[in-house]
Amino acid sequence: MDDVDAQIVVLLAADGRLTHREIAARTGLSRSAAGARLSRLLGDETVVVRGAVNPELIGQRELGFLALGIDGPVLPVARAAAERTDATLVSVTTGDRPVVVEVREPDAAGFADAVAEVRAIPGVIAVDTLVYAAVHRDVLGPVGPVTCDVDELDLDLLRLLQTDGRASYVALAEAVGLTPAAVRRRVQRLIASSAVRVGGLARRTRAAGQHVTGVAVRVAGAVDPVVAAVLDLPEVLFLAATYGRADLLITLADGHARPALDVVETIRALPDVRDVVTWQHLAVVKESYDAVTISPRRSGR
Repeated sequence: MDDVDAQIVVLLAADGRLTHREIAARTGLSRSAAGARLSRLLGDETVVVRGAVNPELIGQRELGFLALGIDGPVLPVARAAAERTDATLVSVTTGDRPVVVEVREPDAAGFADAVAEVRAIPGVIAVDTLVYAAVHRDVLGPVGPVTCDVDELDLDLLRLLQTDGRASYVALAEAVGLTPAAVRRRVQRLIASSAVRVGGLARRTRAAGQHVTGVAVRVAGAVDPVVAAVLDLPEVLFLAATYGRADLLITLADGHARPALDVVETIRALPDVRDVVTWQHLAVVKESYDAVTISPRRSGR
């Protein structure tokens, strides 16, 4: 993957439904060249485009991050954790907690049960837990509450977008029995109201050792000003305010010109930042933000 491919991946992460014409305009390629590159990236699954449904719509209200201490080989533990349907991310990392797991649960009791079950995996000797208080930027999914009502046709569209985020409006219309124009309006409303976000996800499992850095930050004082400053950094792929051993959890993405060290130094220099711990992702064993089911319910405005 060259620099132009990396630029396309970054564009798709922001909007997975960009057209060939839009990608061409933003990269300086011809429309045909942009289409060829996009087809190759999607065809070999270097990047996949999916609709990530807001956890609120699927009853996932308690989200968190587990860093595991391991006695012995780490890959068997990571693979066991990856078998869990509530695990959205499992990665082998550097440091004294060589496996990290993100889990999403319906409530605090379910989260506590998940921590206990992960702790019981053979080889796990410690679990450091961070509970997400608020997600301010997500790797793929929408951030914030759902601000529209969702009916059965919307749910059908969300299920289809989970499978193929770049499905054409014509194909979606045929699947749900509406006109393409009506589907376009519904999809745009679902995206605008944070019911779903359609984005491209680079398959880091295909290239272990890509430059993906995790950062845990302890803050002395108000967290909100630090959150605002971190959100200004384009290299930040994920940001959550957390409870536990850190106040902020950050993931720094590759595909940007500035080295991770420079970004971490910028974070360290922010007022009220008191402690920063970093780790590198060596191999992503699982990364999936597909909902298992989407229940027929309505969200309040």
